[in-house]
Amino acid sequence: MAQPAPASQRDPRMAALCTLAAIVFWLMNALNKDGYTTRLSYPLRVIFNDSLYIPTSALPQQVRASLSGNGWQLLWTSLSFTNRPVIYPIGMPLSTRFINTGTLTDRLTEQLKSVKVNYIIADTLDVAFEHRRTKTVVLRVDSLRIRVQRPFVVASVINVVPDRVTFEGPESVLRTLADTITIQIPANRVQADYDERLPLPYARHPMLKASTNQVSVSFEVAELLSSL
Repeated sequence: MAQPAPASQRDPRMAALCTLAAIVFWLMNALNKDGYTTRLSYPLRVIFNDSLYIPTSALPQQVRASLSGNGWQLLWTSLSFTNRPVIYPIGMPLSTRFINTGTLTDRLTEQLKSVKVNYIIADTLDVAFEHRRTKTVVLRVDSLRIRVQRPFVVASVINVVPDRVTFEGPESVLRTLADTITIQIPANRVQADYDERLPLPYARHPMLKASTNQVSVSFEVAELLSSL
């Protein structure tokens, strides 16, 4: 007589459920234990008086920390890590060269009360600042290099709108700007009144902001009649 099949073979779904229940039970039991340690990245927000100072290098956007605690607490912390950044204020930017990991550990500890912050992993926590300054530069057109088709000539004042541009950025970058920017008229063989918007010619810099990047240049052109 044939032997009856084991229960696990008769009902594979029941076997799968038992295995899943065992895994869940083991996982919950493991997460309830203390003494776990992990490393997680946490969002960081550096605050300072940005009306007076400007960072000359990219500020760190996150910080890595070694954390210890209960398994459930560490799991919950890792799942909610992008909710609220840790705030790190800098009161004297010009004399600050790096983010103090001790201070950052204290601030992170205040925010993460359910786990222990062991230490900060200092990867790239260097900072650099300069005074935020503005500089106003005069704009002018190189009238001697306007290429007008003979016998036409420039017959009016050359209008530049705006006639000045204000730059804002780090003090060291502003020092490289000349006091006057000369605009060249790109057109060749001009023989009619000119009215165009032209790009402002200056060396672009990622930390330099201009009040405008274009100017309007206009002037009248007339035919010069020769007298016999």
